[in-house]
Amino acid sequence: MPSRPRVRETPTVLRPIVGYFERRVDPLTNLFLVLPLFGIYHLGVLTQMRHSRQGFTWVGNGMDFLTGTVLALVHGDIMAYTAIAAGVTILLGLLILRARRQSSLHPRLFIPVLLESALYALIVASLIGSIVRTFGLGVLDHEGLPAQIIASCGAGLHEELVFRMGLFAGLGYLLSRRMKPWVGWLIALGFSSVLFSAVHYLPPLGDAFSLSSFVFRLLCGVAFAIIYQLRGFAIAAWTHALYDIFYFMLRHT
Repeated sequence: MPSRPRVRETPTVLRPIVGYFERRVDPLTNLFLVLPLFGIYHLGVLTQMRHSRQGFTWVGNGMDFLTGTVLALVHGDIMAYTAIAAGVTILLGLLILRARRQSSLHPRLFIPVLLESALYALIVASLIGSIVRTFGLGVLDHEGLPAQIIASCGAGLHEELVFRMGLFAGLGYLLSRRMKPWVGWLIALGFSSVLFSAVHYLPPLGDAFSLSSFVFRLLCGVAFAIIYQLRGFAIAAWTHALYDIFYFMLRHT
């Protein structure tokens, strides 16, 4: 009688690490993990708002459709916007804490997520930066570091929400049901990455177009999409935000 093949067991010391990478993050945990990005950005833009005859302008993210909409609804009342932004942040936090009773949410989850995201951010910068020589993803080089960190949090949250969760995942799901799955996902990957790169050149905050920076951002879009698909929204959002923050910090040294 043939013997069963022996299954190699994971060493005890490596089990927590292996278990961490094998776990897919559920939507509630993703929301919990990106809540700091939401709070830092939407409350942080208050410190960057400037009043002019045209109304309030702020240093933000091009994919942030929420701030302008809320300001329009409250007729430019900064106090009302502050109350709404703070209220939504607190409400989301309370809802997450309530849902935590039936889940394994814990603040210590941020430690491995931030470490993993920081590692991916460094890999993206080094690998893609060596392929295409460029100045980086970020815009707003004329602003100070606090404004750039706030904008980076907005980029990680809003751009990953629009381009990875919306365009890449949404379009990939729809196309994969109408053609060979790998073809559909490949089209979604290319389309979302090209569009992600292109929006960085739109006025008023966009950069001057150059082929090298366009290709760099396109490849970053591909990398963020792969991270999103393999590791989930929170890891992709934090990787994107930390990459931008690292970039701006290096520019100021």
